[in-house]
Amino acid sequence: MSEHAPSGRAYRRGGIGLLLGTGLLAPVSWQDRPVDNHAQPGDGSFPIPFSVVICAYTMDRLEEIGCAIQSVRAQTRQALETILVIDHSPDLLEQSRRRWPDVDVIPNSEARGLSGARNSGVAESRGEVVAFLDDDATAAPDWIEVLARAYADPRVLAAGGTVRPRWLAGRPSWFPPEFDWVVGCTHSGMPAERSAVRNLVGANMSLRRDALEEVGGFRKELGRIGTLPVGCEETDLCIRVSERWPDGVILYDPAATVDHLVPAERGTLRYFRERCGAEGRSKAVLTKMLGSESGLSEERSYVRRTLPLGFARGAGDALRGDPAGLARSAMLGVGLARTTAGYLGARGSAQGSVTGRRAATESVSGTLRVLMVTPRSPLAQGGVERHVMEVSRRMAAAGVDVQVLCTDPEVKGVEIENFDGVEIRTVRAHPRGRDYYLAPRLWGEMGAGEWDIVHVQSYHTLVAPLAMLRALTLGIPYVVTFHGGGHTSGLRNRMRRTQMRLLRPLLRRAARLVAVARFEVERYGRELRVPAERFELIPNGTDPSFSDAAGHGVGDPYTLATIGRLERYKGHHRVLAAFPLVLEREPQARLLIVGKGPYEAELRKQAAALEVEDRVEFTSVPPESPGGMADLLGRVALVVLLSDFETHPLVGIEAAAARRRLLVSDSSGLAELAEDGFARPISVEEPATVVAEAIVEELGRPAPQEAPNLTTWEECASALLDLYRRVA
Repeated sequence: MSEHAPSGRAYRRGGIGLLLGTGLLAPVSWQDRPVDNHAQPGDGSFPIPFSVVICAYTMDRLEEIGCAIQSVRAQTRQALETILVIDHSPDLLEQSRRRWPDVDVIPNSEARGLSGARNSGVAESRGEVVAFLDDDATAAPDWIEVLARAYADPRVLAAGGTVRPRWLAGRPSWFPPEFDWVVGCTHSGMPAERSAVRNLVGANMSLRRDALEEVGGFRKELGRIGTLPVGCEETDLCIRVSERWPDGVILYDPAATVDHLVPAERGTLRYFRERCGAEGRSKAVLTKMLGSESGLSEERSYVRRTLPLGFARGAGDALRGDPAGLARSAMLGVGLARTTAGYLGARGSAQGSVTGRRAATESVSGTLRVLMVTPRSPLAQGGVERHVMEVSRRMAAAGVDVQVLCTDPEVKGVEIENFDGVEIRTVRAHPRGRDYYLAPRLWGEMGAGEWDIVHVQSYHTLVAPLAMLRALTLGIPYVVTFHGGGHTSGLRNRMRRTQMRLLRPLLRRAARLVAVARFEVERYGRELRVPAERFELIPNGTDPSFSDAAGHGVGDPYTLATIGRLERYKGHHRVLAAFPLVLEREPQARLLIVGKGPYEAELRKQAAALEVEDRVEFTSVPPESPGGMADLLGRVALVVLLSDFETHPLVGIEAAAARRRLLVSDSSGLAELAEDGFARPISVEEPATVVAEAIVEELGRPAPQEAPNLTTWEECASALLDLYRRVA
């Protein structure tokens, strides 16, 4: 952008001083250049198009996102386009594209965080003005119309308005309006008419797109990533815009209103104190970057004028019969003290905070290098394989450099594949026809790259000790997820405890041990003699598409499925043995045996011997078809899982998410499904008659009506990334 406006109008050099600050807004002088309060769009000189950008990052706000979008649709002056930017959440991206086909839904193409998401939206936009609306906010019907009036004045580079709190649990009586910035809203010290301000609040903010692009957009060093408390990205941007065009105006118009959702947890004393401290720390970072004189000028005015007026107002309310007025006055002192303490405490380490934030940003954009080592390819079928693929592809979508190193007895040399941004390197394992997975080439492959963290996925083959030992020799921290499972060989099952004792020295040296089920913490902690604090409980996730399957009805009311790799310990033969007795009671019943594996031929022979092969269907779901299992669950009424051992059975979780009835064995992680109310337990020692009776009873019961509260794959991957950053 040049010294001239996009339309050719000159930005005259004028008297706007350098306007600095954070979430605390304050009016500044126009210095004899008043706003043209009568300028109107649509007079022939102002056909300015608006792009609206909404940034979102969590499935928890789906309904709020919908409300934000609807408020843009309902504008008296229509936007050129609405752009919804999804901040590295594949599940939310998929859901949003399905829900709002008329909205331009795009992924954040930059580093994870609000700054990167906003920059992605600006890059996609076509409007001359880009307006930003929070994903938990709704705009008044005339929001764009009011903002558009501001841009009739060629000096206006940015415009915003009032952000009103919408308290879900009611406004706490002690909460002073002078501190509404704590919940992302406009505080009571703001002007009552159109005025120039130092910066705008991101929930209700717009800028000329050319100005945004000219100054480089939002700085990635600022802005929140999750709970990392360094904000001020809007302040920094407004400062840079004002410095680039000193005659330009950042305009606040209280008539441009937005309602901002405030959940109950933000109306607590704890949140108030923590948020004030975080604001002080953010201010320390900003003043380190820009200088304390400019960085604190408006805060001094806020302390000298706004807070004393608030104190007097609270005292006056108390005298008029409102005892909470004294509490509001007292909280002004508490808020000021916490903010000041946060500032003073962080001032000496502000540069470190910026550097740490920059490092965190760089980590999610590529410098966090994660190597997952696992026995089999994540593109194969199986619970461990599915877990590795789901979390690794989400990490890759978040900008992490993630590679999976695995083995295969049929591979010669090294095979390299890429799937959803994940590089999968497969080396040869020995011997063929066995699942020992002795793969000496792992040693060289692990040393050929540079890694910040090694994640060993699954402990019960020869891959795990080799990977842990190699990580030790390379000096790389490693974490281990057990992924314990059963085995067809009774000898192998009996050797598990001996195997654990042999692995104990290496497992005890892991930076963390990851459990996917509750019982693992107690069992493995006892066997390894390590405290529970060394474990991280991070359950497997599920995909929202399984909840969608519930919307397809209850499936065929007479169809049941037994699902899992076709091995004897999985218990498919137990379901098959009971099936003829089920047919005696329910002649329309059908059985799906879902999976692939070495036990398939025996199961087919069993079906033929029982003379039920015409009512039994063998099928499988390709691992490259993420929606395949959801579609299959949409066909069935009951899922039966009678495995000897499952740590945290993915198919059971997915069936629960799809609101399908579940009959499971009362052992290991399957028993936890029953404890959590998702399934009916039954002993694997029960005879076929008892199993058949339970199946018939479950087929006759209605499907669950309530969607269970389950971990998503997005949350699982996020928890693992948080663990990596803590130990790397």
